[in-house]
Amino acid sequence: MKKFIISWFLLLGIILPIGAPAIAETFEYVGGSFDWLYLTNDERRARISTIFKLMFPKGYVTNFPRGFLKERLKGYLKDKNHEIHYEAVCSGRTHYKDVDLQPFYTGKNRFVYMYALQYTNSPQKTFYYDALGRLKFIDFRYGGYPECPFYTKKYSINGKLIRAMYLQNPETMYIFSNKGAFLGVKYQNQLYSFNY
Repeated sequence: MKKFIISWFLLLGIILPIGAPAIAETFEYVGGSFDWLYLTNDERRARISTIFKLMFPKGYVTNFPRGFLKERLKGYLKDKNHEIHYEAVCSGRTHYKDVDLQPFYTGKNRFVYMYALQYTNSPQKTFYYDALGRLKFIDFRYGGYPECPFYTKKYSINGKLIRAMYLQNPETMYIFSNKGAFLGVKYQNQLYSFNY
């Protein structure tokens, strides 16, 4: 009887995995599934290449000429409502009149060292100001923003690219360096490299 039970469990162990459908874990979100972990290296290279060509159609990173952004963004070099925006950000507000606000904090003491403004009438740009209200960076968004997919490029006020990101959906971003090198895929709060 003992041999029969052991044989039965061995038989179940062999048959069930063959007959059961293969189930790969995927992370569901609006617009599809997070599949980076299940791609081959060739598929990853192809995807990175496609995204790079979309964001950098010339095949390389381009910067703005020195002084171009300062000239073009004269009215934004200093936040005209700095005190109001800074106080609103520090008090935890995320919206004030026609502006969306986002704080950036230092470590433990939670001091707001920078804040971002996105005007509702110009959502393709985000302006980053230091605590004194001086413009430091700007994001430009391209594509179907606010609907995904779209991509964004962050520049210093001197016109140098800082980073570029392709947002496949609200939780999945492909991140590239200021030189156009692929840095990884960020899904939720986890960064996955090429060879994860």
